[in-house]
Amino acid sequence: MSAESREALRLLFSAWQAGRLYSAEHPQFKALVERAYEQLTTLLSAKSEWTMALIGDDIVGDEETFYDLKEKLHLFSQGLKERSLERISFSAGLKKEELLRFLAFISLPQKRSEQDLAEFFHLEGIRHIKAGRLTAGRGQKELVAAPSLPLSYQASLQAAASFIGALNRGEEVSSLDLHYMVLSILENFSGRYWQLLGVWPSLAPEEKLFSHLVNTALLVMTAATRLGFPRDDVLDLGLAGLGHDLGKLSPLGIGIFGGESHMLAGAKKLLRFKNLISPLPAIVALEHHLRFDLKGQPKLKGIETPHEASLLVSVGNVYDNLLKKWAFDPRFEPLFIYHLMMAEKGKVFAPDWLESFFRVMGVWPEGSTVLLSDGRRGVVSRNNENLPLRPQVEVIEPEEAREVIDLSKEKEKITIIKAINPFSA
Repeated sequence: MSAESREALRLLFSAWQAGRLYSAEHPQFKALVERAYEQLTTLLSAKSEWTMALIGDDIVGDEETFYDLKEKLHLFSQGLKERSLERISFSAGLKKEELLRFLAFISLPQKRSEQDLAEFFHLEGIRHIKAGRLTAGRGQKELVAAPSLPLSYQASLQAAASFIGALNRGEEVSSLDLHYMVLSILENFSGRYWQLLGVWPSLAPEEKLFSHLVNTALLVMTAATRLGFPRDDVLDLGLAGLGHDLGKLSPLGIGIFGGESHMLAGAKKLLRFKNLISPLPAIVALEHHLRFDLKGQPKLKGIETPHEASLLVSVGNVYDNLLKKWAFDPRFEPLFIYHLMMAEKGKVFAPDWLESFFRVMGVWPEGSTVLLSDGRRGVVSRNNENLPLRPQVEVIEPEEAREVIDLSKEKEKITIIKAINPFSA
């Protein structure tokens, strides 16, 4: 029964991933639901009920804990907990349509409460699935709070490290898993990039590389989403951002063998997966230091202009690297970086992509703490696409002066003097 339970967990995860990435009508989602249903039917032919549960960080299927699945199914576990799904029971008589509707419902991006689930089961007439939270009782662990941002970010770094390591070693990977991972990065951290910066100084050298890859993917996907790109293109750009510095990893860790540039080394590694995840990550790995004017590295013949994805990833790559310099150089605050990068427009950066990036992302990232010209302190709550130097700010100090002000409409023309350094705040 252990092998059957393991396969059921794996198929439920894959079906949920497909539902999150595509839609309930997508053939891949329906095919995976079919396989999950067949596996559950096999399990339920021998018993009246089969239950999966999340106890702490452990995944339990039919009262057996699958410790070896913890890392692979981490994002699944996190997603289920966010939807109040710590226990799911399937009973004999389960219909395929019930499973399909249930998985489609919990694949929706909105977080769900137990009341939402109860109403859904009632309206849809689902009688052979029960789901909800675990209740702490004798012999059970107390439920833990949702992970803090640093912990959830650390989990994303671990997931990214696992997949990037597999790509680096040329091991078999799942396209579905890769696309779901970058989707999770986008959904968990979009609009929260600034909050992630404070984690960076405490990371080990290899973790800092993975942090840069995750951050670059996040910046590129957030910008592409706000520019109106289709979701499939957004996720492909996320994979390209995630793999752009793959060449900095040797089989044993960070480092380059034989003097080969990390651009060429990364492109060669990623080309092995061109039929699995498209050639785009390999192209971006090769070109992200090429520059718009083609005066960068490596020196390539027969190219008139870098790929559009390479030009966008180049902006996100440099932006993340420059902001982290602020940890040890006080000059590198957001306004300085904005002017520094704009000075390279038409040379290092494609004008359209550079301007579009700052238009939708802002000069001061959402969540950054800033000092205003009237002496008050606030947090940037929303970017102003027409005037990126004048965002919306929520005043937080002094307490009695709390309010939300749109600097683009402020008659007294209050301005941002500087941002507060997240590495020393």
